[in-house]
Amino acid sequence: MVKKRVKRTKKSVGNSSPMKKRKVSVLLNNLLLFIALALVSLVLTEFSSNIFFVNLFSVLTIVFGFIAVAFLIVFLVLLLVRTLKK
Repeated sequence: MVKKRVKRTKKSVGNSSPMKKRKVSVLLNNLLLFIALALVSLVLTEFSSNIFFVNLFSVLTIVFGFIAVAFLIVFLVLLLVRTLKK
């Protein structure tokens, strides 16, 4: 005798799943980290007297600033998608 398999319905995951909250928290942590790094590099640029360090910290400020802007754009897109989804 063959047993019939019972089809199970998939449970729907809510909008506020732990994975989505984790993505936002990781995104915000990275955004704040790169903003802080850009500001520290900017301060070190102002206080450096050697031209090599001034140039180095200037480049680091620009790089960290661009990365922070990229994280900000991703965060805003994620918020926009969340608000449009509801």
